[in-house]
Amino acid sequence: MSAPSVATWIDEVSIDEAMRHTAEIARWVRLSGSDDERQAFDYVAKTLAGYGLETTLHQPTCLVSLPVSGSLVVGGDHFVPCITHSFSITTSEAGVAGELFYAGQGTRLELAAAGARGKIALTDGLATPNKAHAASIEGALAVINISGEHVHEMIVSPVWGSPTPDRLGELPSVAIVSIDLVAGDRIKERLKGGSVRARVGCVVDTSWRPIPVLLADLRLDVPEYVLFSGHIDSWHYGAMDNASANATMIETARVLVAHAGSLRRGVRFAFWSGHSHARYAGSTWFADRYWFDLRERCVAHVNVDSTGAVGATDLTGSNTMAETYPLARDVIARQTDQQLRYRRFGRAGDQSFWGVGLSSFFMSLSEQGATNEMTADQAFLFGGSSARGGGLGWWWHTTEDTLDKIDPGHLTRDIKVYVETVGRLTTDPIVPLDVGALLDELAAQLDAIEPMWDGLPLGADDDDTGFRALREDLASARSAAAAVMSRVGSDSGASDVDSEQLSKAIVAACKALVPVNYTLAGEFDHDLALGAVPLPLLRPARPVAAMSDDEQWGSTHLLRRRVNRVRAAVRDARAELTGALEA
Repeated sequence: MSAPSVATWIDEVSIDEAMRHTAEIARWVRLSGSDDERQAFDYVAKTLAGYGLETTLHQPTCLVSLPVSGSLVVGGDHFVPCITHSFSITTSEAGVAGELFYAGQGTRLELAAAGARGKIALTDGLATPNKAHAASIEGALAVINISGEHVHEMIVSPVWGSPTPDRLGELPSVAIVSIDLVAGDRIKERLKGGSVRARVGCVVDTSWRPIPVLLADLRLDVPEYVLFSGHIDSWHYGAMDNASANATMIETARVLVAHAGSLRRGVRFAFWSGHSHARYAGSTWFADRYWFDLRERCVAHVNVDSTGAVGATDLTGSNTMAETYPLARDVIARQTDQQLRYRRFGRAGDQSFWGVGLSSFFMSLSEQGATNEMTADQAFLFGGSSARGGGLGWWWHTTEDTLDKIDPGHLTRDIKVYVETVGRLTTDPIVPLDVGALLDELAAQLDAIEPMWDGLPLGADDDDTGFRALREDLASARSAAAAVMSRVGSDSGASDVDSEQLSKAIVAACKALVPVNYTLAGEFDHDLALGAVPLPLLRPARPVAAMSDDEQWGSTHLLRRRVNRVRAAVRDARAELTGALEA
C-alpha cells in the first residue's frame, strides 16, 4: 500500500498549544473523584468542545481509595518519610505491632519461608498488588516497602476495577507503607543485631464515590472508530503523569479535526478517572457499559501515559500486541530512527479491553535513556520480565512530578507518533493490524506450553490433550491469514468494497483471538492485576508433578475445556478470514 498522507499531518503539531494544556491541567492535584480533578476534566471538555467534538460526561460510582497518612516506628525510633498506599487497610490509632523480618522482594515463597503470619515484613522495591496479595494470603500484619531513593505513591489492590461481591475478599487485608532507601538500610542494620519489633500505622480513605469519565467524539457518524484513551487523575500535580499525556490527546484531536473529511473511521477520545486511586475503575466501567458498542464498532485501542519527559530519549520499549507491533514499529522508525522491540502488555495502564477483544497500542511511549532506581519494578508493572530501559524517571508518582520535568522537544516527538498512529488507524483503507502475526504468536506459545503438561494421566478413551487438533486449527487459520494479508499488501489495489470486507475480517479475527491470548477470565470479566502471560488458559496453575492425583485427573477435564475454548476462538477467526476471501 502507498505511504499514507497522514505522515505529513505531524508537521501541524503545536508545542506551544501542548505545553499550555499541560500547564493548565498540572495546576490541580487530581485525586480521583475530587473537586480539583473535576476542574481538570471541565477544562479538557471545554477545550475539545471548542474544537467541535461532541462531549459526554459520565459519573459512575466506583470504589476509590485515597491514602491519608502512614507511620513507622522501629525499636522506638520514628522513620520519615513514610507513606501509605491506596487500598492499604486503615489501622487503629495505635497501629499494628509485631516482630519485624526481612522478606526480600516480598514474594509469597519468601513470606512463607520466613513464617510471615502475625509479623511485619520488610521488603525491597515498590509497593505492588502482588506483594499485598501474597502478604494477605500468608497472614502478615503489615508490609514495609523500601521504595528506593525516593518514596513513590502506589495502589496495591489486585482487583481490576471496582470489586464485585465475589472479588471483595481479594482486597488487601494488611497495612502497607513505604520508606526510602536510607531508612531501609538503617532498619536492615538493626535486624542484623537480633530480634526487632515494629509498629505500622495507616489511615486510608476508601469509599464508594462518583468519578468522572469524559468522552469526546470525532466523526462517530461513521460505522467504525478508534478508541484513544488516557487518565486525568494524578498523584500530586502529575505534570508528566498524566498532564502531558492529556495534552497529547488534546493536540492529536486538534490536528485530526483539521482533517476530519479524510477520516474513514471516527475517534472516541476517552479520559479516565480512577486510574491511580481505583485500579482502573473508570476504564473498566466503560468497558462494561459500552461492551457491545466496542465489540461491534471499535477497531483498536490506543493508550497514552507519561509523555514528553526530560531525559526520555528511548522509544524502543513501549508495549504493543503482535498484531499492532508492525504499525507501531514502522511509525517510530520513520519518525525517530529507533527500532521498537516487541514487548507484550503487562496487566497495567487501563488495558481494560482485552475481554472485548480490542487490539492495543502503547501505554507509556518514551522512557529514560539511562537506567535508574525504577527500572526493575517498572519493567514488571508494564509487562517485561527484564528491564525496559530507564523507566519513567525518579519523580514518577512523587511530589516532584512538576512542569519542569517536561521537555518540549520530547513532547513534540511523542505527540507526532500518536498523531501518525491514530491517523493511520483512521484513514488506511484496511485497518493496519497484522492478524497473521497474532496467530504466529499463539502457535509459538504452544511450543513452550505443551511440555508443561507432560506427565498428565490420560484415560484409555482420551489419549491426547487436544493440542494436536489446536495446532491443526491454527495452521488452517494461519493459511487464511496469509492469503488475506497478501491481498492487503498487493500492489494491484482493491476496490472500496473489497477493502471494507478485508478490514472487517481482520478486525473481527483479532477480536476473536485477543481474549484467549490475554485473558483467563474471558470476554465479560476482568482478571486480577497480578501479571499477564500469553495464552493463560492453557497454562497449569502449578507443575503437574506437584499436583495430587485428584488434581491431575481433574486437570485432564479442565485442559480439554480450555483447549476447546481456544480452538473455538481460532475457528471463529478462520471463518472471518475465509469469508472475506470468498466474498
